[in-house]
Amino acid sequence: MKKIRYILLAGLLIGTFVVQAQIETMYSMYRLNPVITSPAFAGEVEHQAEITAMNRQQWIGIQGAPRTMAFTGNFKWKPKTGLAILAMSDIAGPLKISTVAGDFAYQVKLNDNWKVSGGVRVGASSLSLDYDGIQVVDPTDPVFQGDRSTGVKFNTGWGLRLGNAKGTFVAISQPRVISYDFGNVNGGYKDVTYHYVNAGTTMKLSNFITLMPSLMARIAKDVPVSWDANVMSRFGNSFEAGVSYRHKDSYGARLGIQASPKIYLGYIYELPISALSKVTAQSHEIAIRLSIFKKEAQTAKQ
Repeated sequence: MKKIRYILLAGLLIGTFVVQAQIETMYSMYRLNPVITSPAFAGEVEHQAEITAMNRQQWIGIQGAPRTMAFTGNFKWKPKTGLAILAMSDIAGPLKISTVAGDFAYQVKLNDNWKVSGGVRVGASSLSLDYDGIQVVDPTDPVFQGDRSTGVKFNTGWGLRLGNAKGTFVAISQPRVISYDFGNVNGGYKDVTYHYVNAGTTMKLSNFITLMPSLMARIAKDVPVSWDANVMSRFGNSFEAGVSYRHKDSYGARLGIQASPKIYLGYIYELPISALSKVTAQSHEIAIRLSIFKKEAQTAKQ
């Protein structure tokens, strides 16, 4: 059974590489950690800074299934500017992408309620394909002959965000502008870069319950649009629960706990509804966020 699952995953992953690569990061807690996909959110934090670590284990039970690990830091720098850092690793079968980047965002106030933020990203990334251990139907196929690596390459990105003080926002971004290329060993590989459209709002239903719906769409040339929707409910100041749906892919449940004024814990459990539901039953995503207060604010809390 494991062998069959491994071959199936290899076909799903590698088959897309021959014509067009779909290698963007897939994660669900984008409202908790939005700087992964958009530098425009740099500085958009409640306190002085937020440090977030995330781990996503997708399609549990399948060898070579996608795994994502990300570390971000989001900092208010000056009244109208923000900084962010990103370190991330994506692994899916033979594919591995490593990224390190820094973001800068500038905010312009439009009126008493609305402001627009523009962000830029500068960083470096590396893409590699390692076919060692991958079982394919035809091992003599030249597509699977020899490992490949782009080496460490410069990359950049951008983002725009329109939002108000009540928690409503809409954003568009392209976190990676430059495509991956293996040079003279590129073969049939063709990379695409994605644009992300992200929107959400916050609705206070009572003094105890706050509703936070959001939507994320991923758009690329000659690739079907991928989108998902989330609805989170906050109960008081310490507990959150919600549901999510990814179009034709999965649905899930999310929990969040404000364990202390500084520490937030988030968890998502997803069940696939695509063809993969026949060989795997679940995906897990966990995150921990550390909030850093200004000295005077922290002193006041104590």
